[in-house]
Amino acid sequence: MIVVSDTHDGAATAATHRPTIDVSALVERQKLGGFAIGLIAWCFLIVLIDGYDQVAVAYSAPALIAAWHTNAAGFGHVFGFGLFGVLVGSLLLGFSGDRFGRRRTIIYGTLLFGVLTLASARASSLGEMTLLRFLAGIGMGGVVPNTVALVSEYAPKARRATWITLMFSGFSIGAGGGGAVASWLLPHYGWQIVFVVGGVAAVAVAFASFALLPESIRFLIMKGRDRKQIASLARRLGADESANAAARYVLDDETQTRRASVAALFGNELRLVTPLLWVVFVLNSLALHFLQNWLPILLGMSHLEPVRAAQVAMMFPVGGTVGALALSRCVDRYGMAVVLTLAVLGCPIAASLGMSMPVAMLFAAVFASGVCVIGTQFGLYAVAGIVYPTTLRSAGVGSAIGVGKLGSVAGSMLGGVLLAMHLPLGRLFVNVSAVFVFIALFSALLAWSQRLQRFQPQKAAVEQPAQTSP
Repeated sequence: MIVVSDTHDGAATAATHRPTIDVSALVERQKLGGFAIGLIAWCFLIVLIDGYDQVAVAYSAPALIAAWHTNAAGFGHVFGFGLFGVLVGSLLLGFSGDRFGRRRTIIYGTLLFGVLTLASARASSLGEMTLLRFLAGIGMGGVVPNTVALVSEYAPKARRATWITLMFSGFSIGAGGGGAVASWLLPHYGWQIVFVVGGVAAVAVAFASFALLPESIRFLIMKGRDRKQIASLARRLGADESANAAARYVLDDETQTRRASVAALFGNELRLVTPLLWVVFVLNSLALHFLQNWLPILLGMSHLEPVRAAQVAMMFPVGGTVGALALSRCVDRYGMAVVLTLAVLGCPIAASLGMSMPVAMLFAAVFASGVCVIGTQFGLYAVAGIVYPTTLRSAGVGSAIGVGKLGSVAGSMLGGVLLAMHLPLGRLFVNVSAVFVFIALFSALLAWSQRLQRFQPQKAAVEQPAQTSP
């Protein structure tokens, strides 16, 4: 059990005469009221802008190719280095969130990628754009794990996956909305407007977050931070007037662990959880980015008209978002069993995409593949937010996302490798479907390892910031 109390003389004696408030119980009793809705909505907006800015360069690429008289192949470096920046940011700012706070890391990460996205509107060459997208990617990569951690730490355990899925659906909407902004504004204002919109929005939200975004109350208690802030947040969670700076705040479901580090991610109960979670993230990211990037091209090779191929491919993200929201309550109840089920179903569905079928059935198959693949990705974000303790949550989620980007890179390249092998379309999709067999296998192992993982609360109290209370 974690306790925050005074450190001056006589504090231990005085503590027995002060009200004790179990913040874990407050969180568990919390309803989806004004505070929770505001938190989810604001984090939704932050990751929406993050999603938009991550794909902004893709939507502006055709105009940039014409303006800079370059070829499409040159943008491979822009996309690749941007993705590498996200990887670096997920790892570095994940640990930063556990060290300095979720709120501060989210705000400065958003401000970083907002300013650099604005600067991208002034780029004049592929080299400049590549550098700016790499640096912006660092900020983008740091925002997601910290928003997942923040929402997770205010969510009751029975609804944690639902809250995370609701919040993170903003990322998909932002990524898709970039196309609407580009098609509407780009013809009138040029390619620069795509970056200006994203940059201005990010900077504005970052500054507004100083007033509107709360810090994690769990983080504040674990670190022994501002007692007045803890009291204010406790009252917003439903505590009575006894919640003041003099009260004694406890986390009955937490135990003090080592400071966030790479070694801590593999310590004790996490020695199996972390590597297995990383493997599943890598494999599912591979499948996701292969289908997301190559479906329009591969469907076009199956004699569909380009417009029809684009319409069918659009069912993939639509199915993913609908499926993730529909399945979030199941993830709350059954955890990794849902991910395992989606992987088992995804294998034959992915294999069927290369078969000859009526267009209506192809629409349904691509929609179902989105449910399985993107639904799994959302489920993994929720699971990552659940399995790690407060002191490691941002680092754990960030490291899983960062390592998963290796799968994103591999998936983006896989289509070219398979096409170079001149495989029939049906055989190509059958080969890809084998990835789901491994996702299912490692998901089963992860579900088993979670049964072994137990963070039992210790009954020793911890003084602020880390002293033992007598």
